[in-house]
Amino acid sequence: MAAGMTCCETPSVNSKKPLRQPFDVEAIRAEIEALISDDLTNGPLLVRLAWHEAASWDQNKKDGAPNTASMRFAPECKYGGNNGLEKGRALLEPIKKRHPSISYADLWVFAANVAISSMGGPDIPFRYGRVDAKDGSVCAEARLPDGAKTQDHVRDTFLHRLGFTDRETVALIGAHSVGECHADRSGFVGPWTHDRFGFDSSFFSELLENDWILDTRYPQLQFTDSKTRRLMMLPSDVALILDKEYLKYVKLYAEDQDLWWADFAKAFQKLTELGTHNLKDLPMPS
Repeated sequence: MAAGMTCCETPSVNSKKPLRQPFDVEAIRAEIEALISDDLTNGPLLVRLAWHEAASWDQNKKDGAPNTASMRFAPECKYGGNNGLEKGRALLEPIKKRHPSISYADLWVFAANVAISSMGGPDIPFRYGRVDAKDGSVCAEARLPDGAKTQDHVRDTFLHRLGFTDRETVALIGAHSVGECHADRSGFVGPWTHDRFGFDSSFFSELLENDWILDTRYPQLQFTDSKTRRLMMLPSDVALILDKEYLKYVKLYAEDQDLWWADFAKAFQKLTELGTHNLKDLPMPS
């Protein structure tokens, strides 16, 4: 028996108090889920918001202010590739006001992660601590991926500028399984898959199983499936089956949805952490 203890005493256990969460994670999650439940189109919109915010990164110049919610400011919010995302930013503004302790940048990424899981996709690991841009001085020139271009542009953007492997590139573009294009936003028109709100691997199977022909109904160059003419693919999508390195991953993911989900989760976390520093895991709820 330790000195100074009586027979009735229990040795103390060196237990740490549970860490407090930096913001009310479950309340914010519930509010985002409610937005998507009220209007399913909000799911793909929130994914696009986080995607475009992150895609300004340049690994060579180490600039672009990715994952800082810099799209709140001009000139970035005015770039053509970001048309329509003002709706996504406005959707999240009341949540930000109710939960001021979460940064805009963290909120946008967290909202995308919740949207992906709400649409049946994988759970994306989330770390917090992104720092909000203070003004538009950090905004880079317009440099979003251009859907009207082909494999050389795709590889230059994803591999050389953003720092993704070919496998990660194909996994990320698979997010086109949800949502659709609008003429007043991107200039393209239509959905990639028959279920715009299901985060599954159908983007890859549609790419492989359809005969894609030029769609002459619209001024912007795009493709449609010859069978139903209800689906569309961008030139940058069709490039994935024209490039032999990309094609092997398209085939892999078309055959194994769980593998795509696992690869997408890793690549999307990487995307939404580009340019960040000292992110922290969320403490377990007490």
